[in-house]
Amino acid sequence: MKHALFFFGLPTLAMLIGHFLFWEIYDFVKFSTATTPLLFVSLLIFAYGYFSKGTKKHFYLFIAWLIFALYWALQPEYLYYKEEGDVFNAVFCILGVYFLSYISYHEYLSYKRNEDVESLDFLAGSTFYASLIYFTTQKIPWLAGSLIKLVATQSAWLLRIFGYSVTVGEPSGMINIQVPVYFNGVYSVSLVLACTGLQSMAVFIGVFMALKGVDLNRRLKAFLATVPTIYVLNLIRNAGVIYGVEKLGYSFSFMHNVVGKTGSLLALIIIAYYVFDLLPELYDRIVKITELYKRRGPIERLFLR
Repeated sequence: MKHALFFFGLPTLAMLIGHFLFWEIYDFVKFSTATTPLLFVSLLIFAYGYFSKGTKKHFYLFIAWLIFALYWALQPEYLYYKEEGDVFNAVFCILGVYFLSYISYHEYLSYKRNEDVESLDFLAGSTFYASLIYFTTQKIPWLAGSLIKLVATQSAWLLRIFGYSVTVGEPSGMINIQVPVYFNGVYSVSLVLACTGLQSMAVFIGVFMALKGVDLNRRLKAFLATVPTIYVLNLIRNAGVIYGVEKLGYSFSFMHNVVGKTGSLLALIIIAYYVFDLLPELYDRIVKITELYKRRGPIERLFLR
């Protein structure tokens, strides 16, 4: 019971604190600035633990996962309001907090039992590499703005190939940085960091880097087949959204949330299928993450009772 109260009660308490903290600050820039140090502290401990040897590494990873979970426990309302009422992001964040805390619990088990679990090591490495890439870009405004501007410019270039007059403005904002796109001199849409495909690319890069003991050539082949492909497909998606809005007369919501996201999901499924075929070790380690409950720690025994 004490383990369940700690690993599930602490994140719940952090979410309550996050609720009051958000409404106390009620400023996106200040709230992000106040909570970001917690994120990078967790990544520093991730690095130290992941690259350490022996049982002690599991203690550091237990702490890293717990702090990572507490960071996300502060974010649900921030994500909801920053994304203009996106319920999916907020709910996914809340569920993710308990998953992260559960992984922290399993690193604690590894420390107490002096065990090494390959899937946990893989998950820690993937999370560290992917988070470092994504959040370093996201939290540095000029870096995020430069990437968005590059993607917007290249997306506009695709449309100009077909004779359309499309231009790009300058980045604006500090948190939700936007780059406006103009069609025939009239404002059309704005691109944000999510429009760059950085999240998906960072995840694949993190996964490939964390696959210890797997042939480097196969990992490089998987990288070349995924990351550049995602980048190019994302440019096509952006251009397609603008074309659908301006020339076909569809709403931005339909083109972006239905057509664009459906196309992205199908593309990622196909890419993932190819990667699993090329790197079966990746599939095995992901499956083993879903089997962590079989370790029968105190929390699992509590629920079984």
